[in-house]
Amino acid sequence: MADTFKIYKEDTVIVEGASPLSITGVAANTQISAGTYKATRVKDNKESDKVDIPGFKTLPIAVTGVTLNKTTLAKIVGETEKLTATVVPANATDKTVTWTTSDAKIATVGADGTVKAIVGGSATITAKAGTKSATCEVTVKTAE
Repeated sequence: MADTFKIYKEDTVIVEGASPLSITGVAANTQISAGTYKATRVKDNKESDKVDIPGFKTLPIAVTGVTLNKTTLAKIVGETEKLTATVVPANATDKTVTWTTSDAKIATVGADGTVKAIVGGSATITAKAGTKSATCEVTVKTAE
């Protein structure tokens, strides 16, 4: 009979079977203290003593994509418009979006995604979350 293993949380078996086993149901990006979980080996229907599983941190949920509500903007000097970034998945651990402009002399962007047209020309606004990004091309014209 093949060896099997059990993982306990307190006195409750949460998973058992052949190695490797996975602990599920723990929130992403969570620090787990040593001894929170214990493991045993079962051979010939005899179970070993419980041993502490070392402390560990669960993996974060990474950003897999960013999209913007607009990919192009046409503005007249002095106008503003707020761009909205959507980060996926919705349950990503860190959905913080940072905004940058390729040319602040032409168009600026605030921390909330508000674009302001400064002078005539073109600039690229970039929204970045994690390692993913999306862009919006801004064309600024002077008032006629």
